Amino acid sequence: MFTAFYIIINFLSYLLPVWLAYFITKLVVGAVYFIFYRRGRRNVSRNLEYVFGNRLKIWQKEKIIFKTFQSFALFIYEFLIIRKINQRTFKDFVNPIGFENVERALKKGKGVICLTGHLGNWEYGAALLTYLGYPGMVIAKRFKNKFITKYFYNRRREQGMEVAYLEEAVRKTLRKLKSNGIVAVLGDRDYTNQGIEVPFFGKKTKFPAGPFLFGLKTGAVIIPTFAARVGMCRYDVIFDTPIELESKGYEKDEIKKDLIKWIKVFEKFIRRYPSQWYRFEPFWEPEKG
Repeated sequence: MFTAFYIIINFLSYLLPVWLAYFITKLVVGAVYFIFYRRGRRNVSRNLEYVFGNRLKIWQKEKIIFKTFQSFALFIYEFLIIRKINQRTFKDFVNPIGFENVERALKKGKGVICLTGHLGNWEYGAALLTYLGYPGMVIAKRFKNKFITKYFYNRRREQGMEVAYLEEAVRKTLRKLKSNGIVAVLGDRDYTNQGIEVPFFGKKTKFPAGPFLFGLKTGAVIIPTFAARVGMCRYDVIFDTPIELESKGYEKDEIKKDLIKWIKVFEKFIRRYPSQWYRFEPFWEPEKG
């Protein structure tokens, strides 16, 4: 289904003017995805129950679920037109907020880790770094579909991003940080199954510890960063307050203290932008009994 979804939006991105393709993607493609992807809809509903408990009325939750599917469809469309972002036009797409946090951190000479999650448009956030004069490296996971993997790779490279896949991420990340560069990483999915359990909306969940291990080893500053949609193909890219690392060693209990700080920031942004949190798999196993 994802491949067909991708092909449709890709077709719209070339054939139609932005405003019309945006409208069709939002109302038609988003609605179709919402109707047929029942498992994803069920998982989004369950995840929202953990986020908000019983504070949402049924109609409020259903509205967020539907908007989540619309928003995700728009995210794919927006990535397909990322080619429209350049040095002349980038301010029409992305607005940096708090970038002084990055500039101050870079003065320390140890590099910066922009830590984000599957919320908003992390691709636009990474592209912004290039046009602010600090092209970054993104850590990516390969898609099962080789065509889509190559397409994403090419679009990212065109935006000035260096791309490191998971199997080469350690070597390339250390090199980038040692040269006082910026690394952008999604820190909300434990792809290697080596994460650390921390409370996430009150329930223990594994999160990757890699960004904090890199921070401890290199002295890089970790800055929570989120690109939140505020209009048609337009995002505020928020560079939040840097996380002050407390870890004194590489033991799990040490790293956990800093990981919890990141989780609290991530929770704050999910509550603020729930329909821009793209988690279509269950984050938590349902309660038994």
